[in-house]
Amino acid sequence: MKNGTKKHPEKPELSELLTRLDVASKRLNSLAEEASRRIHSLEERLVEAEPGITVWGTTLLSDTVSFAADDASAPEAAERVVTLGFAKVKKDKWGLAVREVLTAKNGRLLAEESTLLSKAERQLRLLAVSHLEALTRQVVEAVEAQTAALGDEPAVPAEQEHATLTISS
Repeated sequence: MKNGTKKHPEKPELSELLTRLDVASKRLNSLAEEASRRIHSLEERLVEAEPGITVWGTTLLSDTVSFAADDASAPEAAERVVTLGFAKVKKDKWGLAVREVLTAKNGRLLAEESTLLSKAERQLRLLAVSHLEALTRQVVEAVEAQTAALGDEPAVPAEQEHATLTISS
């Protein structure tokens, strides 16, 4: 007896369920650790390349949730959409990111927040792994498109940047 309570033996069904839970949890945690390693590795390479372009890609999750603006407000139904991207998030940190947008049924924006994927909940990291290659492709294509739009002409020297054009007749 501990603290005045008698320990009851587990029922065989409960014991089997708990064993299954242990196995499934270990597998899920292993998958999450591998996902985190892949995310970190890719993020390092992308940040090192310094693309400087925000790209939002695949929707990872879309569901209906309950939202209350504050403790005094009544909760209302909202659509939660979580998108995978590469962006600058809090404190000017570039990286793989998720953007969570909550909208009311009438389309009014209720909340929007972006966070680094590496700091996101496990479910989102696991959902994101299969979309990392497509997102990387989108980042590359966005940088290439911006480069093509600017052309291959050399940048204007700093001293010519503020030159004044005078037209005389």
